[in-house]
Amino acid sequence: MEQDKSSVDKTSPDGVSGVSVFEPEDKPSWVVSKLKIEMKGIERVTDEERQHNTTKFWNACTFWLSANMAVATLNVGSLGGALGLPFWDSFAVILAINVVSNLLPAWTAAFGLTGLRMTTFSRYSFGYWGNMLVVVFSMVATTGWNAINSISGAVVLNAVSDGRCPTWAGVIIICTVVWIICTLGISWIHRLDTFAWIPPLIVWCVAAGTSASHLTGADFNPVSGPNRAAPVLTFMASIFSFAVSWINCAADYNVRMPVDTPRWKIFSATYVGIFVPTVLVQALGAALYSGTLTSPEWKDAYGEFGVGGLLKMALGPAGGFGKFLMVLAALSAIPNNIPNNYSFALHAQNFGPWALRIPRVILVTFGFVAAIIIGCCAAEYFDDTLQTLLSVIGYWTVIHITLVVEEHFMFRGGWKGYDLNAWNDPVYLPFGWAAIGAFGFGFVGAALGMKVAWYVGPIASLIGDKGANVGHELTFAFSGIAFPMFRWLEKRYTGC
Repeated sequence: MEQDKSSVDKTSPDGVSGVSVFEPEDKPSWVVSKLKIEMKGIERVTDEERQHNTTKFWNACTFWLSANMAVATLNVGSLGGALGLPFWDSFAVILAINVVSNLLPAWTAAFGLTGLRMTTFSRYSFGYWGNMLVVVFSMVATTGWNAINSISGAVVLNAVSDGRCPTWAGVIIICTVVWIICTLGISWIHRLDTFAWIPPLIVWCVAAGTSASHLTGADFNPVSGPNRAAPVLTFMASIFSFAVSWINCAADYNVRMPVDTPRWKIFSATYVGIFVPTVLVQALGAALYSGTLTSPEWKDAYGEFGVGGLLKMALGPAGGFGKFLMVLAALSAIPNNIPNNYSFALHAQNFGPWALRIPRVILVTFGFVAAIIIGCCAAEYFDDTLQTLLSVIGYWTVIHITLVVEEHFMFRGGWKGYDLNAWNDPVYLPFGWAAIGAFGFGFVGAALGMKVAWYVGPIASLIGDKGANVGHELTFAFSGIAFPMFRWLEKRYTGC
């Protein structure tokens, strides 16, 4: 509302009750102090706090280098071949879509300079209560990715052990290590991710060299017209969804950077950190899949162990060293999963004052348990689960970023249009009627254009014999047109 906000309690993280979650007299325990475990949650990190407890802008690069230099990225790259696309078609999609889609999480990463996490900052566009949609879908997305990424690493452990390490056991191992690191908090995460991207980079370089003789760019499925456009569009949707899945947490890791850090530095560091490893590893995934077209052994290995089988065949010539590299590849799922488990707790604290009082460590643990349960169950239907999750998360994320962008430029007039001290007070935030309405319209578009294992929308079914995923485009169109109209009405009749 356009009111004097001086009455807002700017010292309390709970703008509703005025009760501070972390009282000044509270002293951390010896263990917390010694290990430097992060105890605070989504409370805004003030400018004064960031003068003494800062991170560097290059952490935005190394964090995402580590998160994306992962076996899950390899898995996504192989989906083009599974859809029937030759390597060069897959590579063209990987390069073109990442050039554009990586701009979105890089832009939202700069919102961290406000001192607010992305899910909390979304209250300014989705409203205090409408933002519950953001919270729920963000928690579902991070839990789903936590499970999927763990499975990606677990199947590699399963392959290198010749089945002696079951996929469910690999999921538990990876999720447990991720939980420990996320429990410690952001300082430990940035320390780890400064170097965590280097071992998997070595793995991918060696795999590219040792497998080169088995890879091909030939087209073994020469079709044209709608039947070629359909898998291209579906693969585009998968690549886009993978890139934009970072939007709902990209700001979370920059809240401790000095307030005067130039936004272009955060944007550039984040873009490089996401774009470079994503393109390289996804392209390798597409190339490794082509080995199944020239070698029956490769095809059998992929059928039995998925992408783990492809890595096993690729690194086979390296002998024992190749097995060691496979273990490193599997462990790349750890930094890949850190954003999901860590941000899960921050998403959950946005449910309200009662959630803000739940210690971050407990919420991290809850996300860890949920990921293990879902990961162990989803492993049996991994391919269908991966494509379905990529699509559904992509639809929701398109709505999220569309509404944030439109609010930012059309209704806030840029960065100066936010009262950052009102982040937790529903009196000075929209209710969220406009966002709720636009959200509903967006999912109508998704339902018309989606193509997943269990459903093909009426518009999607019109493209090719098997249909094509055009849900993202329709989601953007429906939500993007609806929100400005609804938001204008909301501001006119509520004042916020």
